[in-house]
This record gives sequence, structure tokens and C-alpha cells, in this order.
Amino acid sequence: MSGAQVADELGISASKVSRMETGNRGLHIEDVATLLGLYRVPEQERRELLALVWKIDESNLWVGGGSTLPTAWRDMIDFESRATRIQNFESLLVPGLLQIPEYTAAIIGGLRPELTTTELDELIATRVGRQVRLRHQEVQFVAVVDEMVLHRVIGDHDIMRRQLRHLVDMSERPNITLRVLPLQSGTHAGLRGPFVLMDFAEEATVGMVETQAGSMWLDDDKDLAELRLALSGVLGKALKPIESAKLVSGTIRELKGEVGTP
Repeated sequence: MSGAQVADELGISASKVSRMETGNRGLHIEDVATLLGLYRVPEQERRELLALVWKIDESNLWVGGGSTLPTAWRDMIDFESRATRIQNFESLLVPGLLQIPEYTAAIIGGLRPELTTTELDELIATRVGRQVRLRHQEVQFVAVVDEMVLHRVIGDHDIMRRQLRHLVDMSERPNITLRVLPLQSGTHAGLRGPFVLMDFAEEATVGMVETQAGSMWLDDDKDLAELRLALSGVLGKALKPIESAKLVSGTIRELKGEVGTP
């Protein structure tokens, strides 16, 4: 791939790619992980290269400008770069891997108003960079979202319409499955909060749960069994993919005020 092709794939400038590859700028761990995923570097070599980045002296290590990239994001980037299957339940927001930049900006800007424009842009770019992983069809992504996610307006109605349209478009990819848990589902395991399960080709499964205090990674067999049971529970009550896409499309029409029109 040429530098221009890489830049186009990642949505960044060709000059940034050149500066990274020639060593004329510091390395962000998220940039390295994204490049390794795009280049389809073998797993063992990816792990070795990422380990080298982390071993760089702290004063010289660039990670989202030094402080803007949360530790949980670093872990997520590392795991996502190696996962063969990602299963994610979200009760409040659209899954990060399926967010459009404007939706991400509205969330992060609202939760962290103290960020500068540059810091906010870096976090948005990081999340967009993570989404490149889904372009690899060998990575299966199963997203289950509570129906309330579709009705919670983040940003404004225009952003939500485009976000929901993006959900429908992404669900048409062969390696992405979107399931919506309808409001009438009643009590279900997902009420405990969002979680992720990641499977790997040669590594043990890991899980992640989110709380107000932050994200917690799990690898204990008992904890993973509980997450698998929770996933089975929400999938059992969720709409099928075709029905889910129709529900999302219907919500888009509601936001446009088109319900009931020909």
C-alpha cells in the first residue's frame, strides 16, 4: 500500500503517515495498533511491536497527547486489534465501533467539557481509527443495543438520523450483526449495564464491563460464564437482524416526522 492509500483508508493526511513511518513524530499507541491492523501484521509480531511502543521511556511516549487517551481505550485498542469475534451489548449509547464522528464528539464533549479542541479531536480520531478493524471480514462483530439507544438524541436530530442510518448501513456488512432489544422486553440481564466479550484465535476470551467508576477487564472463568449467560439472555429477547434494521429505519422516519406519510 502506498502512503496515500493508507491515509485514505484511515481518514488522515498522507503527511501524517509519512511522519510516523519515517520517525519524524512521536508514536501514539492507537495509531500503531490501527496501522498494524490495517497491514494485517501477524498476531505475534503485532504483540511484540505494541510491547516495544509501551516500553518507550514515559517522557517520550505519545499517547493521545499524553493524557487525553483513557487507559481503558488503550486496552480496548490492543484487544480489538487481535480479536476474531467481538460481542457488545449497549444499553445507553451506540457501540463505539459503530459511531459516526459527530455522535462521538457530542458524547465526549458532553462528558468531558474541560477538553481542548485538539484533545477532543484526538479522541474522536482514535475511535474512528478503531473502526478500521471492522473492514476485515474475518472479524465478526455482534452488536446488541437496547431500543432506548435509538431514541436518546445525542447531539441533535440531524446527527441522530445520520447515526441511525449508519447503523443500518453497517448492519448490511456480512461480518456485522445488529440486534435491537425492544422496550417491551421487560427485565433482562442487560439491565446490569454494558459489556463486551472478545474471542481470539490463539488466546483466551476476555470480557469487559462498564461502571461509573470505569471499565473492568475480566478473564476469570466464572466471570466470563456470567457474561456469556447475560449475552445469551439479551440475544434471546432481541429482535432478529432484519426486524432490528426495520425498527432502526422506522426510528429514522420518526425523527424526520415522516411517520404516517406515504
